[in-house]
Amino acid sequence: MRLDAWSEHDSDGTAIWQYAERYLGGGTRSYSPFAADVDISTEYHPQLGAAAFTVPTFRIPPGLGGFLVSRHPSPLAALYRDGADLLLPVHPNALDSDDLVLRRELLDCERGPQLRVVPSANARTVFVLEIDGAPVDSHFVKLHYPRRLSRFTRRLRKPVIELQLWASDELIDADVPILPEVAGGYIGEGEDAWGFLIRDAVPVGAQRLPVTVPLFALYGEDVRSPGDPSLLRQLVAASGEDAGSFVADRIVAAAVRLWVRAVTRTGVAVEPHGQNTLLSFRLDGSATELLYRDCGVYVDESIRLGLGLSGLPPTNVIGRDVSADPRQILSLGYDSFLGHHALSYLARAAEEQLGVPPMRLRAAAREALALTAEFLPPTRYYYEAQLVDRNVVKLVDTGEVPHWR
Repeated sequence: MRLDAWSEHDSDGTAIWQYAERYLGGGTRSYSPFAADVDISTEYHPQLGAAAFTVPTFRIPPGLGGFLVSRHPSPLAALYRDGADLLLPVHPNALDSDDLVLRRELLDCERGPQLRVVPSANARTVFVLEIDGAPVDSHFVKLHYPRRLSRFTRRLRKPVIELQLWASDELIDADVPILPEVAGGYIGEGEDAWGFLIRDAVPVGAQRLPVTVPLFALYGEDVRSPGDPSLLRQLVAASGEDAGSFVADRIVAAAVRLWVRAVTRTGVAVEPHGQNTLLSFRLDGSATELLYRDCGVYVDESIRLGLGLSGLPPTNVIGRDVSADPRQILSLGYDSFLGHHALSYLARAAEEQLGVPPMRLRAAAREALALTAEFLPPTRYYYEAQLVDRNVVKLVDTGEVPHWR
């Protein structure tokens, strides 16, 4: 991808964002043996599929499901209501999955308008372009997906929908720059209930800049044009700044500060790997913002109690729902997701392409982390190296001394 060519025909940055999600991840998924596994049909695959595809919706009456909204209202929610009915979007590969519960009840419901969508990097979260043939404000829907993507089966059950709305609200209240989760809907009740989330594409807690890309797009190879320079190299050149200062201050330190703010102000253990961390920028490199997306996270109750914060989500509370040591969960988020999965790749690209010493970037991370390191164990924790049933989380000590603190 060459930014100077795209700028001529993409006035609002949407096409750049979509291209970056789909095609700028070459070489960025070598951190886990399961990272590149995608159980999805070719036509819906982010890299192999068509430019866009359709997602059906179903009209779910009040007695069969429900609708949930954020404490921060958004007009996007109204797009998925029709009177008292919920318009429930269902991924085509969920619809044809043998593991889709409530299939009969779903198919008995009247069809609603179709969505025209573009897949994001994680496949089951999609950009929504049109509803019933009409353009809509920029947003995503995160869909229930009872198939495996990377390590986990990506079901989206009601407690997780509630968790994500709750965590998004907490992060907004703490001025953490995010793409907010604004509403969600579900079919069924109890353990079988599943549904979707609506995520705004406009950030809160940060200025809106013309172009947004996932962090991996800065250092990933363009799988369609592998000879093009990386976005990182192009953006640093456009800014005219010292490369080390640009990467250390605008990206590394900003990403670490985002994690620190989220954890220390809310107890929400965000997972800022290369997909969940976003960089917004002007094409001339004069302004940048680091953002976060996806609030399917763990929550540290002990941190919240220390802050005098009340209220907890219905699932993923460390100590109540998750038996792992809180420090291990935080190491998963900081040392593995941010450090090992993202910043180490960024540092390698910065050294090879821009001559920036990795130690300069690590020093910036340590300074931004400051006293928050006391929340972390001496070594890096990550998932055990095998697949497990029902997405049960088991963390193991890698024995590695973390590089980013």
